[in-house]
Amino acid sequence: MKETDVVHAVAVGAEVWIERAIANGEEDDAEHDELDRGATHARGVVRALDESRGVAVVETMRGKRLERQIDRVLMRETQGQEDMVKLNHLHEPGVLENLRQRYAQDDIYTYTGSILIAVNPFKDVGHLYDEHMMGMYRGLRLGDLSPHVFATADAAYEAMRTEGTSQSVLVSGESGAGKTETAKLLMRYIAYRSMCEGAGPDERDATSETTQKKILESNPLLEAFGNAKTVRNDNSSRFGKYVEMQFDANRHISGAAIRTYLLERSRVVKTSDLERNFHVFYQLCAGAEASFREDLRLKDAKGFHYTNQSSCFELKGVDDAEEFRRTIEAMDVIGITKDEQKSIMSVIAGILHLGNVHFVDSAESTDEGCDLAGEDAKSALLDCAAVLRLDAEKLERSLRTRRLVLADEVIHKPLSAAAAVHSRDALAKSLYSKLFDALVERINACIGQDERSERYIGVLDIYGFESFAVNSFEQFCINFANEKLQQHFNQHIFKLEQAEYEKEGIDWSYIEFIDNQDILDVIERRANGIISLLDESCMLGSSTDEHFVHKLYSSLKNDTRFSKPKLTQTAFTLSHYAGEVTYESESFLDKNKDFIIQEQEEMIASSSHEELVKMFATSRDCVDQTGRSKSSTKFSSVGARFKKQLGELMQKLNATEPHYIRCIKPNAASEPARFDSASVLQQLRCGGVLEAIRISCAGYPSRKSIDVFLARFGLLAPSAASLFFEGKEREALEGILQAANVEGWQIGKTQVFLRAGQMAILDVLRLNKLNGAAIAIQSRARTFVKRKQFRELREASIKIAAVTRGMIARKKVRDIREEMAALRIQTAFRAIRARIQFNRTKEAALKIQAIVRGARARQVLQETRDTEARATKAATCIQSRWRGKFARIEFNQLRSKARETGALIEAKSALERQLESEKMRTVMEQRARQDDNARHANVESALRGRVDELEKELADANAKNAKIEGTTLMKDDEIIELKRSMQELQTANRVEIQELRQWKEKAASLFAELNAKLGVSSDDVSNEPSLVALQELVVKINEKMQLSSKLEEEVRALTHARDDLDKMVNQMRDDIRDMEKENENLKSSFTSPSMDRRSARFSGVLSPMSPMESLDTPRSPDTPHSDDVVASLEREQAELDARKAKLEQVRSHLEYSILLGFIEKNAADAGFTENGTPVLACVIFRCLIKWGTFELDRTTLFDKIMDAISLNIDRAGEDHTALAYWLSNSFTLLQLLHRTLKTHSSGSKEMRRKSGSFFDRINSRFARASTPTSSPGVNGVAHIDAKYPAFLFKQQLAALVERIYGTLRDRAKKDINPQFATCIQAPRNRVASTKVSTGGATLSRSSSAMLGDGWMRILDVLETSVKAMALNNVPAQLTRKFFDQIFCFINVQMFNALLLRRECCSFSNGEYIKMGLSLLDGWARKPQNEAVGEHALNELRFIRQAVELLVIHQKPQKTLNEITLELCPQLSIQQLYRISTMYWDDKYGTESVSADVLSEMRVRMKEDNSAHLSNSFLLDDDSSVQFSIDENIDASSINIQLTGYALPSIFNENASFSFLLTRPTKE
Repeated sequence: MKETDVVHAVAVGAEVWIERAIANGEEDDAEHDELDRGATHARGVVRALDESRGVAVVETMRGKRLERQIDRVLMRETQGQEDMVKLNHLHEPGVLENLRQRYAQDDIYTYTGSILIAVNPFKDVGHLYDEHMMGMYRGLRLGDLSPHVFATADAAYEAMRTEGTSQSVLVSGESGAGKTETAKLLMRYIAYRSMCEGAGPDERDATSETTQKKILESNPLLEAFGNAKTVRNDNSSRFGKYVEMQFDANRHISGAAIRTYLLERSRVVKTSDLERNFHVFYQLCAGAEASFREDLRLKDAKGFHYTNQSSCFELKGVDDAEEFRRTIEAMDVIGITKDEQKSIMSVIAGILHLGNVHFVDSAESTDEGCDLAGEDAKSALLDCAAVLRLDAEKLERSLRTRRLVLADEVIHKPLSAAAAVHSRDALAKSLYSKLFDALVERINACIGQDERSERYIGVLDIYGFESFAVNSFEQFCINFANEKLQQHFNQHIFKLEQAEYEKEGIDWSYIEFIDNQDILDVIERRANGIISLLDESCMLGSSTDEHFVHKLYSSLKNDTRFSKPKLTQTAFTLSHYAGEVTYESESFLDKNKDFIIQEQEEMIASSSHEELVKMFATSRDCVDQTGRSKSSTKFSSVGARFKKQLGELMQKLNATEPHYIRCIKPNAASEPARFDSASVLQQLRCGGVLEAIRISCAGYPSRKSIDVFLARFGLLAPSAASLFFEGKEREALEGILQAANVEGWQIGKTQVFLRAGQMAILDVLRLNKLNGAAIAIQSRARTFVKRKQFRELREASIKIAAVTRGMIARKKVRDIREEMAALRIQTAFRAIRARIQFNRTKEAALKIQAIVRGARARQVLQETRDTEARATKAATCIQSRWRGKFARIEFNQLRSKARETGALIEAKSALERQLESEKMRTVMEQRARQDDNARHANVESALRGRVDELEKELADANAKNAKIEGTTLMKDDEIIELKRSMQELQTANRVEIQELRQWKEKAASLFAELNAKLGVSSDDVSNEPSLVALQELVVKINEKMQLSSKLEEEVRALTHARDDLDKMVNQMRDDIRDMEKENENLKSSFTSPSMDRRSARFSGVLSPMSPMESLDTPRSPDTPHSDDVVASLEREQAELDARKAKLEQVRSHLEYSILLGFIEKNAADAGFTENGTPVLACVIFRCLIKWGTFELDRTTLFDKIMDAISLNIDRAGEDHTALAYWLSNSFTLLQLLHRTLKTHSSGSKEMRRKSGSFFDRINSRFARASTPTSSPGVNGVAHIDAKYPAFLFKQQLAALVERIYGTLRDRAKKDINPQFATCIQAPRNRVASTKVSTGGATLSRSSSAMLGDGWMRILDVLETSVKAMALNNVPAQLTRKFFDQIFCFINVQMFNALLLRRECCSFSNGEYIKMGLSLLDGWARKPQNEAVGEHALNELRFIRQAVELLVIHQKPQKTLNEITLELCPQLSIQQLYRISTMYWDDKYGTESVSADVLSEMRVRMKEDNSAHLSNSFLLDDDSSVQFSIDENIDASSINIQLTGYALPSIFNENASFSFLLTRPTKE
């Protein structure tokens, strides 16, 4: 329909349709209207008209205003119609909008005159088809109720019943539109209507009911054998069906006949992906019983060649086993016996087994022969012969050879593998086609035909017009049939229009009928029609598809309906009624040929299978009189046979009264509640609906009854009086039409007829008049409303004024009352507040008195305690003086005894005994001192805990203002007590040091005196060893004196520490003062002595000794006695050693925390030295050596270091740079440990026997296992005799290096893996002539762009990895190992993917992969990527050799030795065979390797199988094997620099780490 031929009229405010378009590069806003998705027109409202320019300003649904030509604007209906002929404005957007609105309301049926349009709802609407609904439509005229398929069926039945003529219902539409279901509903209603015809249920004929049931049950049976899944529909009919339902004189169904057209036989042997073969194949494989399956030798559908060409085996929501049961039930109902059912299913099973018979070209003979492809093919041949009851040898001979009958002999010509497969497929298609035809004949025989019937109703379920991207012979035949039906449809519509005009008595002689006979002549005429030329080409043995197309070009070049495409030489275009369709001539000749091979006919005729014998007739060999041989095949044209069937069908249809149903598929996705306007519009064109509208528009498309016309447009009459007088209607009508200046109208007997576009003019005039009337009514209405509003407003204002005055008076009275009440409340409140204040003052006075009395009592108690302390101190002093006095008396006695000569020996023995006792006493005191140190450590930890608690309490005081002052006073008391305790301890310490000095002086003088006496009497002493012992005692005393001086130095150092503590206390006081300033308001109310009492309660808990002062204050030694001098000195030395150890431990913990904190938080700031050594690894190593951690039996420092490093690794996540940084540091630290750690390998056997502790044994065993025999060592660092924790730390560090390395490798593989899909298959738009650099070092920019994103993303991943490792100085050996495994992974994945996908084993795809490999090679050979190494590129050898085999020319000339030894030495025979058999050349059309090479490969593979060698052609991925650092650590001799680098600031600021600035020494 062309809207440009129609004159339109619009008015401001009218709802219109405008064309969707992109004008001047600016897209219409209406393009995005969700309701009109895919439509050619958009909705809008006219806002202004420019008559001078002929432009209308239209506002779209989104508010955007667009300009359109007035003659291109179409009026829009405001209300939908059940019959679209009744639309006031009949055009494409109006038709689409009407269908869309009804579909949105679940009204899926719509009339277009007598045509029923059915839109598939894609959901369950069973309520529309129940028996109640059928009863509603029974006997009603078409149009009395809403449109329905039952209405059309009832109209056909009523016409047959009343007029006595046969009827036909034509159902058409594209695949998935619901044709089959609609045909079922038609037959179901007709059967229901036939059963209801009569007096009652008892009078119904049982035979008629049985016939009806058989007709209905024939549907599932024909669907099983004739329907299949396509891309568009899961239950697509692959044949046309015409069901003729015959009726007797009582209008009951008395018989039926089913005729089929153009079964898609090619689907039996070839199925596209995502589609399925005919349903019966899958139903038989899934639903047959076990015994029946065994008889038919069936297996799963995936095991048959004819059903496994597609990846789709099951349908969603469909159980094939249940469908098989329904098919068997349908056979039972129709009357097919069990034996006949088994025979039919055996033919289906035979076809499946026949498809598994494969052939290969024979390698033994020189002629064109073939053999069965292995044992599976032989087994399939035997199964097929057994199921079909044929001779296996005859069946094999009929497939592998072709018989030629000459004058004097019969020759059996061997066929190639391709020809044998073609012969096999031809037999399979012939078997299925014959079986389908026999099944239809059997159904017709079972249903029975009534020869005496004179009336019938035919239901035609045939495929709709098809136009795909690639159209073949099937689409040609389907569209030919639709052209025939469209001609019949056009003639019928024109006849209906003609009858309507004649009935109304108007002139219609000028209306021209446009026929499509010209396109039918192009297809079916005998002289040079397409079918005739196709049959002529098929009968010529040397003719090809190209010859056939060129013959069409030369014969039909002058026909307007035929054209030649510009870009192809093998296609032709026909201009159909629904549009132009281009057909590809490929396989046209093969699909038109229906060869029947005589040998196969004779073989089947000799079978014992009754069903096969019935289907095939035996043909005899014949030789003409001239003695020339005839072909062993008989040609039958499919196109000619279809043309004949179509002619018979048209004769049937022309003899009946037709009814039309057009099925529409609303969207391609088969989703409910989705309406695709573009798709529906195309289907309306293909279904002829728009053609019917065009025919209607050629005459008078707009028609209304006289009463309706006058009711709608009577207001336009010049004289309204004529409207109210009977018989004046025609005068009124002429006045309206003439006043409106309408062109092209006629007035019939009951209706008014208008030409296209004239109804719009009347609507515009009516709209203008209604607008004027509306404006007048609105003005009067607004006046009335405003006057009424004014009166109401005046009355309301008077009422509001009265109410307001009363409210003001009442407010004044309320204020007076509130003032009096407030005075009374204030009086009472002041009295209550005064009483409360008095009570508070009284309570405060009582509390102050109690606090003062408590303070006085505590003061008395403190004075008592001080008195007791002074008494205790005085007693201690008296005891000390008394002991000194006693010691001097004893010394005088000893001196007097020493003057005697005999007393020397006694003195000597006494001194020896005293020396031994003092040694024992020294040992006991050392043990006691150790116990004291342990107790002091416990006290220190308790005090530290108490200090932490006090700090927490101080924090709580800041949060709780009510307790701040109390906490502050408590801290003051504690600090004062702590200071006082420190002063007392300092004083005691000085006193004790002074006493110790005095004691030392007295001991020195005593021993000098003793030595003098001993020297005087030395001549009289006969025992020399006693003198030697005394001399040694003197030496020890001198050493102890030196130690005493060192003790004084330590005391001074501790004094300095105590001064630092004083500074900390002062700082704490300053903080407390700041807190006091912030809480001045609270202090004023809480300064009572209760705080002192609370502070005193906590003062007893605190110890007067701080954690550091426990180290400062030495124990007061007992008063020196002459007998235990040595023991006293040794006790003092033990105390000094313990205090040193304690100080060293505190200092060590501080240093540990600094190092661990740096590793955990600021490790990335360490950097590297000039030669690339990680600074962090050197710092950790030197600190561990300095602290002697490697020589400790027990320590937790190693675990903390490992935890800190692991925490950083977890934080790194996907950051390659951070992971590479920790890999470099961990590996360097591991190298340092490997070079320096050693075990106690020397020593006597006795020492080894004595070292019997558990950890010593573990140390020795572990060290012997982990320490190398030789290592390069580290400059300035000696080998360390390490203990078990050190070696355990080394083992954990090695595991950490392996973990970081594995993480980097796995993440790189994870990023690379998704790219293989695009790397192994070349994109379609790639230029064929791409040149790749043979050197692999360079690649042109255009070639790099043609590689696609896959290769570029792989290079990005590799570039990221190599930059991260180079930036963090990862050792070269680790880098090479990393890229070796990554390239190995790329090689394995690409090689396996190449061998698993046949589409990738092509010549152009090999060039594409080779280009990508050259890109990798060029990247790896760049100077900045030298760390990748040559060995990594060698890992790609498998995929390189596979690609070389794909792209090499002259493959048939290559021998197996040349391939295996020179071209592809790394590939196995299985892999070479796989590539050779899957290879195909899409560029030059070359062949793969020769058949001899393939045969030799098969022989070698059999030898490998017999030798139990692996026959897998896939590579194993060993790139994921765990990386072991122990394998190559000895060879990784990296240069490590321990000095000459800049330390982080935290180490420079701390004096404890000053040793990092010096060069390490072996001491």
